Amino acid sequence: MVMTDGIDDDTLAHDMIEVHGAQAAIVARENARAAALAGQATKAKSWIRVLGIIQRRQAGQVSPLPTSCDPSAGGTAQKQ
Repeated sequence: MVMTDGIDDDTLAHDMIEVHGAQAAIVARENARAAALAGQATKAKSWIRVLGIIQRRQAGQVSPLPTSCDPSAGGTAQKQ
């Protein structure tokens, strides 16, 4: 588990996304849980902040799921 003492939460979130990609939120959540279970409330709160930053950044990058009517998804519109 990476410790967040003295590290800027934004920088850590950015670095985690760079390293873990789409799994960054899962890793941050696991780190928050581990810290909480270890009785390290301050570290758990820091990881929760990092998790929030990661989720906000990833939400801005997510494209809508392709539908069956989306030609770029290889689907065709179904006529009834």
